[in-house]
Amino acid sequence: MARPQLGDEISKRIIDLIIERDLPPGSPMPTELDLMADIGVSRNSIREAIRALRALGIVEVRHGYGTFVGSAGSEALRTWLLFRTRTPGAGTTGRLRDLLEVREMLETELTRRVARRHRPELIAALESCVARMRKGPDSAAADREFHDLICAEAGFDLARELTRLFWDVYRAAEAELGGPAGSASSTAKRHQAIVDALAAGDADAAEEAVHRHFDEVRKRAKAGKYGGFGAAAPVD
Repeated sequence: MARPQLGDEISKRIIDLIIERDLPPGSPMPTELDLMADIGVSRNSIREAIRALRALGIVEVRHGYGTFVGSAGSEALRTWLLFRTRTPGAGTTGRLRDLLEVREMLETELTRRVARRHRPELIAALESCVARMRKGPDSAAADREFHDLICAEAGFDLARELTRLFWDVYRAAEAELGGPAGSASSTAKRHQAIVDALAAGDADAAEEAVHRHFDEVRKRAKAGKYGGFGAAAPVD
């Protein structure tokens, strides 16, 4: 078995090969023999590195077909974030608050950018989400879609993927804590303020609306179990 530091180095060398050879997701990986020759290590060391890269989604093993370049999605990071919010140390609720703060930073800037320039049909799509929030049963899905639409409009794929990831991790972690539920009407009202600012093209008002929105989530969080975040409340 490769030593941890050596294993990390071999993994990095394999990643370098993927990049240098411009292999897109789905491309067949070099064979074990080729990797052994290129990197100069044993078969066992290559296999250990491939297992590590597979866990990260960088490579994909299709039994009966071979090893391929993976899509390197966010699943590995999602697993890590969920683990981090649940392990002892700074406290789960503190880590959830940290997660919320990072998401607020991202979404504030993205919303400002969208306020300065957006397609007219975005407003209609956001209004539709708010209408679904008011009805209640579909509130969580509408909430997630609302924020995703804004991130998509901003045009930064990585930021969009990160906000999706933070939303999902936050939702999964808060379910363990319990707490007060936010009303459908208050959730819709906060989101409507963001829509109104975007429709007016007012970046400052949009930023303020996003901050008020997250302030309400934090306020509700303080009333939750162990000072945590309410499971029944929309993540927002």
